[in-house]
Amino acid sequence: MVIYYVEAIDKDGKKIKKTFRLEKEEDVFSLLEFLGLTPVKIKKIPTVLSPFYRSRVKIKKKDIIEILENLHLIVKSGLPLNVGLQDLAQDAENDAIRDMLMDIAFKIQVGYQLSEAVKPYRKYFSDVVVSLFKIGEETGSLERTLKDAAEHLKKIEDLKAKAKQALIYPAFAFVSILIAMIFWLVYVLPKILQVFKDFNMQLPITTIIIMKMSEYTQKYILLVFAGLIVLFILIKILRKKSEKFKYYTDKLILRFPIFGNILLNFNYAFFAEYIKLMIAAGLPLYQALEIMEGAMGNEVFKRAIRDAREKIALGETFSQALRENQVFSPLILRMISVGEQTGQLENQLEYIADYYYQKVDYISQNIAKMIEPIIIGFLGIFMLLLVLGLIGPIYQLISNTSRI
Repeated sequence: MVIYYVEAIDKDGKKIKKTFRLEKEEDVFSLLEFLGLTPVKIKKIPTVLSPFYRSRVKIKKKDIIEILENLHLIVKSGLPLNVGLQDLAQDAENDAIRDMLMDIAFKIQVGYQLSEAVKPYRKYFSDVVVSLFKIGEETGSLERTLKDAAEHLKKIEDLKAKAKQALIYPAFAFVSILIAMIFWLVYVLPKILQVFKDFNMQLPITTIIIMKMSEYTQKYILLVFAGLIVLFILIKILRKKSEKFKYYTDKLILRFPIFGNILLNFNYAFFAEYIKLMIAAGLPLYQALEIMEGAMGNEVFKRAIRDAREKIALGETFSQALRENQVFSPLILRMISVGEQTGQLENQLEYIADYYYQKVDYISQNIAKMIEPIIIGFLGIFMLLLVLGLIGPIYQLISNTSRI
């Protein structure tokens, strides 16, 4: 990959500055001619400096879905891809999308296949979609592949949105309770407890516990917050650097009471949906699992897929290979086994994806009811401790005051 910084004059006579990423050095002048730009200054950028020349404008998944839908219509209409892509680029409001589409159009015009032209942008399209492009080109079914890819990306994005929606309420509830507890321990309780100290009252064990908690929170709250921030950053770094650490932390997250259940069902649906999409496109199971391994964000599922792929290479069936990992649910294993025996694996995977998609949807709709008992119980224990710790000394204080 060669990166060029270019200052040029466009068709309207305006001076523009752009950065281009090219596979070959000799393509720079052909690309500028294709874009209708007259170069004023061309500077080759060292690879080490390439991160500073990346576009700050993000390309969202919904933009990719829209591009795939439009590409499907372009192929269906018989319009040449490079011409259709140029038309899409002219209508794009996002500069990053416009540059990407023009670059893909240029590559197709000089002889690249669509799957090759989009490879530099695979972080936006994903390895799965790029592989589907290649299959569609080889089988002559690019139109159907583009349509399927758009529909399934929509479904996956909807699934991600449902999972995020389900996780927001528990996180908000937990943070709210934590802030309320800290407020009581730092601002409210110290004033009440100081009264008890001033009267030299004999305090019960529960009041002493509350007093110690309040004193500890007042003294170390900033240190605790700083420690949590450092711990969070350290965990993020370790998860990026150490595959083993990421595996164990992902495994721990999947065991969390509510968060883990949401993420588990999401990964089940994500796995089944993408495997079904690739098998429907005609991709061999082994290759589909290889691509799926790279697409999974959870290290537990990534390892399970890797192990399954290796076992399939040795002759085991899909369901047998998955069963030995003890990651996938009995329902998934049973449905895949039936699909293998009846030759209806694609349909069974679609059923699995829909089933777990509905579970995530159900959880997201009913998360408040599910987490309510936990919140009430947690608050109840905290308030019970406060009542037991304060009611006795307060009663004693009132009695002493009335005697005076």
